Amino acid sequence: MSSSSCLAPIMPASQTDGEEAAASLREGLLQRPSARRETIERLRERAEALRRELDAAKDGAEAAEVAAQHAEGRERAAAAEIQATARTSEMQEQKLRELEDELRYKDGRIKVLEAIAKTITTKKK
Repeated sequence: MSSSSCLAPIMPASQTDGEEAAASLREGLLQRPSARRETIERLRERAEALRRELDAAKDGAEAAEVAAQHAEGRERAAAAEIQATARTSEMQEQKLRELEDELRYKDGRIKVLEAIAKTITTKKK
């Protein structure tokens, strides 16, 4: 047996495989431009969808920032109102203490005057 006879069964199979591979490659090359166009179109659509998502997220973040600023403003206003109420309360407490002191002083004066009046009335009898 010669070496060519040993390779004879292999050669047609490899040629067939080579021809099939070439045919497959030709089909792939013919289909590639349209497949590439489709892939490019899908990628463009995906990029546009991502841009829309990004814009929506950006708008949401801006709205949240505006809401946070409004909340901070309301918080500052509430804090100012609480401070004003606390100052008013302190002033009213101070005034109440002053009135209580004045009442105690006048009550003491009344007791002294009552004692004087009682002493005068008992001496006249």
